[in-house]
Amino acid sequence: MADHLLQFFGRLHPLIVHLPIGILMLAIALQILVRFSRYARFQDFLPLLWFAGFVTAVMACLAGFLLKLGGGYDEEAVDLHQFMGIGLAVFTGLVFLIQSRRFSQKLLLPTVITATFLLIGTGHYGGNLTHGDDYLTEPLFAMIGQTPGKKVRKPITNLNEAVVYTDLVEPILEQKCYQCHNGKKQKGQLRLDTPENILKGGKHGKSIVAGQAEKSDLYNRLLLPETDDDHMPPKGKAQLTEPEIKLIHWWIAQGQADFGKKVADIPQEAAVKTMLASLTSEAATADNKATESEIPTAKIKAPAEADLQKLRDLGIVVSPLTPDNGYISVNMVNASSFSDANIPLLTPLKDNIIWLDLSETAVTDRGVAALQDYKNLTRLSLDQTGITDAALMQLQTLPRLIYLNLYGTKVSDRGLQVVGKCKNLKSIYLWQTQVTPQGIAALQKQVGQDVEINFGMDTL
Repeated sequence: MADHLLQFFGRLHPLIVHLPIGILMLAIALQILVRFSRYARFQDFLPLLWFAGFVTAVMACLAGFLLKLGGGYDEEAVDLHQFMGIGLAVFTGLVFLIQSRRFSQKLLLPTVITATFLLIGTGHYGGNLTHGDDYLTEPLFAMIGQTPGKKVRKPITNLNEAVVYTDLVEPILEQKCYQCHNGKKQKGQLRLDTPENILKGGKHGKSIVAGQAEKSDLYNRLLLPETDDDHMPPKGKAQLTEPEIKLIHWWIAQGQADFGKKVADIPQEAAVKTMLASLTSEAATADNKATESEIPTAKIKAPAEADLQKLRDLGIVVSPLTPDNGYISVNMVNASSFSDANIPLLTPLKDNIIWLDLSETAVTDRGVAALQDYKNLTRLSLDQTGITDAALMQLQTLPRLIYLNLYGTKVSDRGLQVVGKCKNLKSIYLWQTQVTPQGIAALQKQVGQDVEINFGMDTL
């Protein structure tokens, strides 16, 4: 019972730690302002603020120490955060004593400056423990088209030759799981950043059981309700998409969780082929019957190499769909920073693009509006983007659209009324959107039973 009580108080650290941060930021700001005559009257409040900051900093240190005892963090990283936190508490106490006239006032300025830097450093390294080393810098690197701390991956040009773990599974784990299961933070004493650590498992035992996805803790936690404490990733974090979950199931069950097998080495059911087809166009070349109707018979000029290179420079995967025509597939799997501002790069290729995957990019309604002239577009993935019902108004002008993925977007029942006007639509994904079962039923009635509507694990 005592252990659980200590664990409870330790887990209060993320809550308590915000108290000294807020109090000390106010104290530091006020410390600067009282140097001006118009704010001098606030001088009497400073000792109280610094004392409150000292008390709450000590409380945060104690809770942090108890949290550390539970394990799951890199010892070197957590020690640095801990010692800086202790230092912050000590210097905060010194400022209070100086403010109380117990030490020379000459020490006030250097002590406040030291406490300020310790506050910044403690907060920064605490954030690294919680969110990862690149949490602060990732947006800055994204502005220049780089991703710090992540592997540089070659675009998948031949899906059958891709190594399932390295090329497909590992990028998902890196994006959705490494934040809590890496070299510096091991939630549940589990690391997922190397094959060796995945096989080792964590405090709950093995994370994967080769050939048995249903007995693999890694897979089962993905299926738990998002409100469940054991669900992975935790509520509020970026969740795995349904195709990503199916991919992991397929890799464990059919691929025997083998870290070296290629896509071509693992049996593929029809549903798996559909899932893999969303990654690159190569996945569908083995099933010509499924794709012949998607490729126009009219010949079209091959896209200019200069236009293609502009896309490749952003990490975008561009793949030809047929060897004797100019139709292409464009996939943003390695270009999550692609935004509305980049849409004009696609304009010279609008007649060539048949498959367009914009999933998990920064594209909004404004960017989708520019796609209304893409008359040959048959597959469009907008999952995990910021689009709303307004974007769907533009899609009814696409005469050949047969596949539409809206997973994880803000579309609602109102937008479905527009989707139903896409006459050639055969498959639509609406998992984790704002649509209701009533909206789904109305759409199914509008488009007919031949259209597949995926509204979660159950498909209509």
